[in-house]
Amino acid sequence: MSGDKPSIYTAWHSPFGWRAWISLLEKGVVFDYHETDPYEKSEEWFKISPRGLAPCIRHKGKSVYESTICIEYIDEAWPTEPRLLPKDPYDRAYVRMWADHVNKKIIPHIFGMIVKQTCTEQEESKQAALDGILAYIEAMRSGGPYFLGADFSMADIVLGTFASIFFCMEHYRGFKVPDEPKFARYHQWIKAIVARKSWQTVLPSREKVLEDWRPYAEGVAETELAKAARQGKTP
Repeated sequence: MSGDKPSIYTAWHSPFGWRAWISLLEKGVVFDYHETDPYEKSEEWFKISPRGLAPCIRHKGKSVYESTICIEYIDEAWPTEPRLLPKDPYDRAYVRMWADHVNKKIIPHIFGMIVKQTCTEQEESKQAALDGILAYIEAMRSGGPYFLGADFSMADIVLGTFASIFFCMEHYRGFKVPDEPKFARYHQWIKAIVARKSWQTVLPSREKVLEDWRPYAEGVAETELAKAARQGKTP
């Protein structure tokens, strides 16, 4: 295998892993896919991902991990169109700021509403998630369906990988983004996101997603992700 050809190590069910996987597909990169269980802390796995994190991109003998960093690396290592971060310095910063917002103000509450077992805690997480989504919507630009308007970017990937399985949160917790005028921009956005070929390639079936999330909803999951979510931390 050529050292220039990247490999992605991730799990089929991980929205964090989908971020890197989708980025490679969007950029048209030829890569090798390695299905990985990041919770198997083997010596071999730590040689690939020093912190035991997935997704992990292995390229030219070096490893890159953390899902948002993987997106940036992919965009910079293969600087061809489409660009996942804009060329303009402010626009790049804008995308990074709102990707950070997604990671800190939305995703922890998506996990929170699933793993927490009391109605009070679930409702608090639902409202916090909607508040975060509304702020994201208000930051969207006009001129197209995506976060930046006409241009697809990292800001779409970081939320889109989770928003595309909100059916899971609705199934287990009754959570959905309301069909109200103030959320109209969201519904336009998510329709465009899930129609992309990269999403259709990566996203598992509804049945597989629901089964994968069931232990979290039932409060029996003991993964590091579940433990972090119960403590209100970013997984």
